[in-house]
Amino acid sequence: MGNRGYRRAGGTALYVTIAAAFLVIAVILAMALFFKISDITVEGASRYTGGQIVEASGIELDDSIFFVSTGSAEIHIKDALPYIDSVSVTRDLPGRVVIKVTESVPAATVQNGGSVLLLDADLRILDEIVAVPAGTVEIRGVTPVEPKPGSDLDLGENESARLSSLREFMVALRDNGVIGSVKWLDVSNLSSVLFDYNGYTVNFGRVEDLARKFQLLDHFTKQNPQAGSGQNVIYDEGQGGRLLYTA
Repeated sequence: MGNRGYRRAGGTALYVTIAAAFLVIAVILAMALFFKISDITVEGASRYTGGQIVEASGIELDDSIFFVSTGSAEIHIKDALPYIDSVSVTRDLPGRVVIKVTESVPAATVQNGGSVLLLDADLRILDEIVAVPAGTVEIRGVTPVEPKPGSDLDLGENESARLSSLREFMVALRDNGVIGSVKWLDVSNLSSVLFDYNGYTVNFGRVEDLARKFQLLDHFTKQNPQAGSGQNVIYDEGQGGRLLYTA
């Protein structure tokens, strides 16, 4: 009697397991059949067409919306299209996928042998170009290593300090809204970083305390317009730090 009861209980558990498995399969089939992608919307694109972005994502109409890997689609888009800065792929049930992109803004150029690399403010390589866009910063004093559009600028393992200082300076230019006011930036000497600011040749010394230095520079050039362009301006670390004209 005890063994028969045990067998009945075991059989019931088996039937329940099989039924649950069939239910799961039925749900999966229903998701695949009834929740297909009927529309893919792209937002925020200007440099690339919606078709280019959708193709790069690997998502196709009539795919099951639940089986689409949004994370993989985002990676595919960024890998294929260098000017894409950020991307978000989301599901909008029952059948729409929304791809939102933010495109990178060209900010700087770097010589690479006989060609010119175009970069954003985060030093991501966007393109290899011939005509240099207006309003970008010419970076001097660096030599790119194996550059490729879509990858970050690399200066080699022995130049990590220079790359870090360059990245910090470019971010400061962007955050202070002065990229368009700087023609060139020379990081050949990390103790004496030079750049052109509206015609002034400025020496900020080391790459540190940049927010304060740019505030000083903005105030200084507005308060001393009579000097005009072509003047040298140097950051003096003495007396708490100030800017001075030099010959």
